[in-house]
Order: sequence, then C-alpha cells, then structure tokens
Amino acid sequence: MSKQLKLFKEEKLPVEVNKVPFVDEVEIFNNTFGKPNNYEPTIPEKKEWQFVYDFILEELEEYREACERGDIVEVLDALCDITYVSLGNGAMLHGLKDKVWPAYLEVQGSNMSKACKTEEEAILTVSQRSKEQGEACHFEKLEEGRYIVYRSRDKKVMKSINYYRPDLSKFFTQDEIEKCLPNGDPETII
Repeated sequence: MSKQLKLFKEEKLPVEVNKVPFVDEVEIFNNTFGKPNNYEPTIPEKKEWQFVYDFILEELEEYREACERGDIVEVLDALCDITYVSLGNGAMLHGLKDKVWPAYLEVQGSNMSKACKTEEEAILTVSQRSKEQGEACHFEKLEEGRYIVYRSRDKKVMKSINYYRPDLSKFFTQDEIEKCLPNGDPETII
C-alpha cells in the first residue's frame, strides 16, 4: 500500500487483477489493428516511439486550441485522446502495462505527501520553505490531518518537509533496466 493511502486513509481505487484502466482498451485496439503490444519493458526503435511522441504533441495542441475557443466538448475529447495515446499507447509500446497502475499510485502518494499531517509539520514546513524561497509562506488547514503550505505571493503549493519523491525504479528489475539501455550498457546512464 502506498504511503499516500496510509497518510490520508483514502480507499484504494478498485482495479480487477490484471485490469489496467485505459491500457486494456488500447491493447485491444492494437491487437485489432496490428499495432505493437509489448509485454516486457523496452525502448523500441525511434520511428515507433517518435510516432507516439508526435501523436501526444498533436493531442496537446488540440487541447490548447479547445481551451482557447472555450469548447468544453473538444476539451474532453482532447483529454481522452491524450490519455489514450500517452498512457495506453505509451504503456503498450514500452511494455509497461503491468507497471503503470502501481507506478501511478506511487506518484499519487508522492503528490499527496506535499500536504502536512499536523500543524507542527506545517509550521516547520513554512519556516523551511520561507528560507529556501526567500519570501513569505503560510499554511492553511483544510481539514483535520491536512495542512497545505503555500508561497504567499502566488499560492503555489510548497512541499511538506516530509515530501518524498516517487521511487519508480522499484517497479523494474536491474535486468529490465539494463536491457533498455543502448547496447544494454549500464555505463550509458546519464
């Protein structure tokens, strides 16, 4: 169970075993239309990942245009397409289907760790972040056990002193990581 789920007593989102929201549907599409589905972590040939990259950029542009026009229907369409292409096609192309959901929960836990659990933690975070930012920060109590620290000038959320970065490497074996490197060479990690 991720730290986030323990911290804020949020219920685990229901996902059937081996069912991955948004990815299963793309897997079916890819099977139907002869597109690649990979089941082991991989960095495919450039032409394959470049297609997904360019497709994501195209959908992001459609999102921006829909927002500028105030077209909420097209905003929804763009968001669905972005999810379909980035999460679905990306996961299947790179052999990450079994890793996407637990990794997503890890990122969610990390994001939620930006919140403070106690007033004392919030006070310490305000002090630390004010020094780091060189400007005023403050906290607001949203509910018991949830305090948010903001940079006062623009209300940017500041990370709690107990914030943790998501550890996505734990979802891979060392062998999986090395197989994805150019020539499988661990020395090429930058």
